[in-house]
Order: sequence, then structure tokens, then C-alpha cells
Amino acid sequence: MPGLFDNSLLWPVAALLVGVTAGVMTWKVTPYFKFAYPSARVQAIGNPFVREKELSQFLECKSINSFKSSLNVYKDYNVEGLTASEIQSSLDEHFVETLRMVQKDSPKKLRGFYDAYLKLLDGLSVKLALKSKVLGEELKSASTVFPETRKTLEVIKSVSVDELPSVLRERGFDEGVVEVLKSGGKDLLKLDAAVDKSYIGGLRSAEVPREAKGVRDEFVLRLIDIKNIKNVLRAKRLGYSAEECENLFVGEGKEIAWWKFKELARLNDLKDVVSSLQGTFYFPFLKKELEKHGEKEGVQPFENALDESLLKVVENLSIKNFPLFGPLLRFIVAKEFEIRNLKVIVKGVEEKLGVERIKTLLILEG
Repeated sequence: MPGLFDNSLLWPVAALLVGVTAGVMTWKVTPYFKFAYPSARVQAIGNPFVREKELSQFLECKSINSFKSSLNVYKDYNVEGLTASEIQSSLDEHFVETLRMVQKDSPKKLRGFYDAYLKLLDGLSVKLALKSKVLGEELKSASTVFPETRKTLEVIKSVSVDELPSVLRERGFDEGVVEVLKSGGKDLLKLDAAVDKSYIGGLRSAEVPREAKGVRDEFVLRLIDIKNIKNVLRAKRLGYSAEECENLFVGEGKEIAWWKFKELARLNDLKDVVSSLQGTFYFPFLKKELEKHGEKEGVQPFENALDESLLKVVENLSIKNFPLFGPLLRFIVAKEFEIRNLKVIVKGVEEKLGVERIKTLLILEG
């Protein structure tokens, strides 16, 4: 009778154990190989223009040409244009090209996420077009990333306000957007919220590899929180009732659940809303602006503070998920704010706003 350690039994078992161990190790290690190159590349490029020190050189520019020359010294930039508007369009193109670069370098299963992120930007053009339409204003030309968005803008321009609900439903728009337009769409904040909810839903449902799901989910939930808080702040500034505020709910976020949103909606002013957020991730950012400006500057300082909180969110996710999807997400979000900062500065230079005024409009890392 063979012994316990007979070679005829030991070797098959050992081979099986080695095979299982190797398989598990490969399953865990493979993602690191997939993300190694794109993570290293974006870290090499960096995001210098969400820091005041690096932006100071542009703040001192006295003309469009000097701004353009200073920026094009950086090897990643080659902006063109003679006016602020033209340079802003060139910067938008640069952002799309950069995101497409990251998309190409990333694992294939992430590509849908990048498309959904770019559609968020197209959503801004859709919102502007819809608001102009319901207000009876002329629709301004807008740049888009996707051909279907361009077609949507053409449709919005060509049909009447009464026809918009049925036409947009045929184009697959979210039912929430359709319902707002059925009532005339005159509540512009409600229209904003409905469009945001639709496009964020696309980001939330975008397919990502298993090692990126936690990062995607937390990012989207934080983004929803920020949209909800911004909506309440804007509504309170405009004197909305609690019931009107409740129509601006984008969805359940990380910390702003439906019950919390209703609580915020019942408050009277910006100060009360900020105070009610004590204990949340967003409170220190908002408190700083409240202590600095009070309510005299309106909503904008608080919106900027929330944008800066989003930069902190992706910074934390980058550390938490290093060297996988976290650094890539941080790069594209920070890149979007870099482009926004540069667009603000070039417009300020053209309009001679002054350094201190421009500084108040910048979104910077803490």
C-alpha cells in the first residue's frame, strides 16, 4: 500500500498547488502590467496648472500673444488663435486630444469610461442649447466631441419648443429631461439637474475592469454629491422654496442621501446650508469660503470650493488605487481644471481684469 509521501501521489498534488498559486498570482499581478505604462506616462506629464505657483507666469501676461508664447513653451501645448475665444477653443481641443491619448494607452475595458467622461463635456453644450431654446434666444455655435451631440444640437435648433420633448425622446434622451421640457423647461435649474442626471448615469454605467470599479463608483458618487450641493446653493440664492429645491435632486451620492438633500432644501440661506454640511467631506472647503467671503460674493466662491474638493477626491483615489486607475482618473480630472484655469486667465488677460480678480476664479489644489 503506497505511503502518504509516495511520489506517485505527491507530485500531482504539488503540481496542482503550484498551478493554482501561479494562477492566483497572475490574476492579481496582471492589472499592474496593464496600468504601468499609462500611469507612468501621466505622472511624467503631470498637472502643473492647478497650482498657483505655476500659473503665476500667465497671470502676469499683458497680451494674448505673450500668454500664448508662455504656454507654448511647454512641450505638451501648441495652442493657436489670435483672440481669447480662439485660444479657448484650442485649449478645449488639447483636452480632448490628451484624454484620447490616455484612453488609447489604457486597458481596453476602460475606453467606455473615457467616452462617457467626454460626453459630460458635450452635456454642457446640450444644456446651453436647451436653455437658449426655451428662453427664445439665438443658439450659439458650440464645439462638441461626438457627432451625435452635434446632431442633437442641430435638432434642438431646428424644432419648436413644443416639439422638443417628443424629438428628444426619439433620440434616446432620459425621460427626466423630456418631462422637464414638457412643462416648458422654464425652470432652468431643474433642466440643468435633469440633463446632469442623464449624463452622469452614463458615466456610472460605463464598463470598467474589476480593479477600477471601486474608484469609478466613489468618483461618481462624489460627483453626484457636488452636483446636489451646488443645486441647493444656487436655488437658495434664487429664493426657491423647499418643494422647488427637491426637484433638483440628481441622485443618491456618497454622503448626500435623499433625506439629507430634503433637509438642505428646507434651509433658508447659504450660511445655513454650509453649516448643515458639518461632518461631511465638503464642509472644510465650504467653511473656508464662508469665513472668507460670507454670502456677499454669492454662490461662485462656494462652487469653486466644491470643485477644489473634487480635486482632493481624485488625489485621494490616486493614492488609494496606485498604480492602477486612480492616477489616470486624477490626471484627467485635474487636466480638465487646468484647461479651465488657462481659459479663465486668457479671457482675463484680454479683458484686463487684473491679477487679483482672475485669481478668485481659479480652481487650485490645496
